[in-house]
Amino acid sequence: MGANAQTEVPTFTASQVLTAAQMNASARTGVPVFATTVTRDAAFGGAGEKTLAAGQLCYLEATNKVQYYDGSAWANLGSVTNVERFTASGTFTPPAGVTYAIAHIRAGGGGVGTGAGAGGTSSVAFAGGTVSATGGEAMTTSISNAAATRNNGAANSGNGAYALDGALQYGAAGQNGAYITSGGAVTPAVGITVTVGAGGTAGTNGTAGGSGYVWIEYQV
Repeated sequence: MGANAQTEVPTFTASQVLTAAQMNASARTGVPVFATTVTRDAAFGGAGEKTLAAGQLCYLEATNKVQYYDGSAWANLGSVTNVERFTASGTFTPPAGVTYAIAHIRAGGGGVGTGAGAGGTSSVAFAGGTVSATGGEAMTTSISNAAATRNNGAANSGNGAYALDGALQYGAAGQNGAYITSGGAVTPAVGITVTVGAGGTAGTNGTAGGSGYVWIEYQV
C-alpha cells in the first residue's frame, strides 16, 4: 500500500478525542485512497465507519483510477468505452479492473431452399450464466432452377437468405437471427467463451443465411 492508502473511512462522534494519526489521515487527502477493491469495500458501513452512499469518491492504487459510487455500484470516473468485435467464435479476456461488460449478440440467419438449414446460435458465457441469441429459421420452400434472384445473407449481418423463383415469381426468405443486448459480470484476466453463430446452409437451388456477430462493450 502507498503512503496515503486507507483501510477505513471513519465517522467520529461528538466529544470524541482524536489521535494524531486520525487527524493526519483526515488531513492528507480529501478522497480516500485504497490499495484494492477489497480494502475499499471493507472500509464502509462497519462500526465507526462512514455509510456508503451515492456521490462517494475513492482512488484505487491497483488500477490508478478515481471511482464514484452511484448508489448501487462503483464506476470509474472519466472511463473510456471500448468495444471488442467478434466475427468468429473466440475468447474475450477482460482487462484489469473490468468487472462488468455488455454484449451485443446477433445469431446467424436462416437459409432458403429444400433442405436449407437454420442459422446458428450466438452466445456469451458471462460469469453468472450464458446469454444466447437463437438462429433464424430456414425457409424450406422448393425453389426452381429458374430462380431469377439468389441473395445470400451478408457475412456477420445475421440476415436470412433470399431467393426469387423466376418461374413462379415467388419470393422466399430465411428468418433473420435474433438480436440480444445483455450485461453481465466478468472477472479481470479470466477469459469467457464467445460463440458466433454460422449462417444457415443453402438448400436445393437456394441460398445461405448470413453469419452472426458479437460485440462486447466495456469501460476502463
